[in-house]
Amino acid sequence: MTLIEVQRPARISHIDNLRVFLTLLVVAHHSAAPYSNLDAWPKWQHPAPSSAAEPLDLLLLVNQTFFMGFFFLLSGYFAPGAADRRGPRKFAAERLKRLGIPFLGFIVLLRPFFVLPDYVTLPAATRPSFAVYYLTTWEVGPAWFLELLLLFSLAYALLRHLRATAGPVPSLPLRWRDLLAFVLVLSVVTYAWRIFVPHGTKEPLLGLPSPAYLPQYVLLFAAGVAAYRHRWLATLPRRSGWFGVLLVVASLVPLALGGYRGFGASGALAGHDLAHLALALAESLFAVGVVLVLLRVFERFAAGTSRFSRYLADNAFAVYLVHAPVIVGAEAALHSLDAGPVPEFLLTLVIAVVASWAISGALRRVPAVRATV
Repeated sequence: MTLIEVQRPARISHIDNLRVFLTLLVVAHHSAAPYSNLDAWPKWQHPAPSSAAEPLDLLLLVNQTFFMGFFFLLSGYFAPGAADRRGPRKFAAERLKRLGIPFLGFIVLLRPFFVLPDYVTLPAATRPSFAVYYLTTWEVGPAWFLELLLLFSLAYALLRHLRATAGPVPSLPLRWRDLLAFVLVLSVVTYAWRIFVPHGTKEPLLGLPSPAYLPQYVLLFAAGVAAYRHRWLATLPRRSGWFGVLLVVASLVPLALGGYRGFGASGALAGHDLAHLALALAESLFAVGVVLVLLRVFERFAAGTSRFSRYLADNAFAVYLVHAPVIVGAEAALHSLDAGPVPEFLLTLVIAVVASWAISGALRRVPAVRATV
């Protein structure tokens, strides 16, 4: 591998602001989960399904189609430059430090608080000690993203080590047909994958909460790498946002033609049923469309920076780490409120956003923490 001589790029303010927005979406997603009808988060209580919680179910389903994939796209975008500057070995070591240490920190320090609701709601007669429960279960919460991103980063470092780079890759314009081809490939790969890993599958080894979306995560990470090499994010066509809107609207067609049936319980339809293909196409159209819209909107309207926006961006990664136990605590504090799912979600969201950024800002004043997160 030849080390490419490059300078550290200046921070891109609209990408920083976009990362903050996506982090807010993560906090909103997890603040909604305890009050939804879906089994997607540790809950202090398990009430009967309620129509009042259906707006939160919809929020979770819509978010899931794109927001974590978007994180992988941005992570892939910044990987080549870091590998160019450091070389594959130092890049791998840096990723182990910046992702591996926070992952272990979450597992050792924060995971006990995160899994506490699931533990205390076990039947008392058969409930083991907390130490046994902690050591014999593998619910890693939102830290699964760090775990998977670390694997992707190490795989990329290995690829860079094995494949010599002759020099800079020429910039190529992003064409609409390229985006449509990507949507088609993503749809087909997702459909094939879900024959074996349908919606609702739990992945015990890595603790992935949504392994049905793994093809999206892999392909969007790879798309981010290609976007950096060909400068696609820096040269987005002016009409790319409107093309994204078109893709979002188009996603309703396969959904209405039977894709909605793919949201049923795992095993409700045969794995090869075309409803799963229609759903995969709808999700792929929607995800790519939303990515284009948000990239263009933030480039056009949120490219500025301020002391407050830098504070939010600097602490966004730490917020991703600490927000889960904060939400669990807020959920416990509001346990007796009985205001309904949506109001309790909104209160939890406000508490989680304010407290998570405040805690992260305080933690990052410690030099050892700031050097890692």
